[in-house]
Amino acid sequence: MNSIPALPKIEGDVDIILDIYCHSSLKGNDSMNEEYGDVDRLVELGSRALDMTLAVHLFYKRPMLLAEQITDYSREAVSDDRLRTWLTFWNVKAKFRAAPGTCEILESPEEMRRFLKSYIGALYIRNGINHVQAWISALIDPDAGVPQPLNANSFGAPPPPMVNPPPLPPHLPNNPPVTNASPQQHNILSLLNQTAMQKNLSVTYPAENMGGPPHAPSWRVACHINGIKKGEAVGKNQKTAKEEAGRQAWLAMGW
Repeated sequence: MNSIPALPKIEGDVDIILDIYCHSSLKGNDSMNEEYGDVDRLVELGSRALDMTLAVHLFYKRPMLLAEQITDYSREAVSDDRLRTWLTFWNVKAKFRAAPGTCEILESPEEMRRFLKSYIGALYIRNGINHVQAWISALIDPDAGVPQPLNANSFGAPPPPMVNPPPLPPHLPNNPPVTNASPQQHNILSLLNQTAMQKNLSVTYPAENMGGPPHAPSWRVACHINGIKKGEAVGKNQKTAKEEAGRQAWLAMGW
């Protein structure tokens, strides 16, 4: 079990971690998170990323595998027994929260897969596909190493053109007040994350509660691109400060 890699740390985003470790039995009809939606969307993204990273790892395995072997090995790589071993090693049971009697995660293969896929989806949007590939490769085949590199084109053809994100609205103000975010500003985090993903850069939002009275708390949130602070703001709540920090990062990156 010592060869099992740890769960990669997803920096600076408490909400996404809380969602991953919280069963649907404890959730009400909360609105969708403006960046990633909900856990179902993370699971869907993580499912596709898992399939791809498994296929890439096995595609580059030597001696070369046949197509049907790649399919079979991909299925075996994430068997119920292996999932249970991983989640036990990561102590997920002690951290996972569900309404009494509704879910025992280690006894439900469906919930184990859902947890893994949601974590992969979160890792993908925060850290990029290369982090996901490195983790999955180490998870299923610790001695094999990581295929190099994911975005390299081994066959000499040019990479596909990158799709540019939609431009910022021309009437987006240069210095909107943090405490009263405009509707246009709500798009900035999606634009920032989409562009960073296309450029294979990670985006994190370290947040700090600055205190204050219960009716008027204060939050400081930074926006880091590949670990480098590109924006920072203070607001009356974490959401507005995060949006302003993201807007500053967008401008700092010249996107």
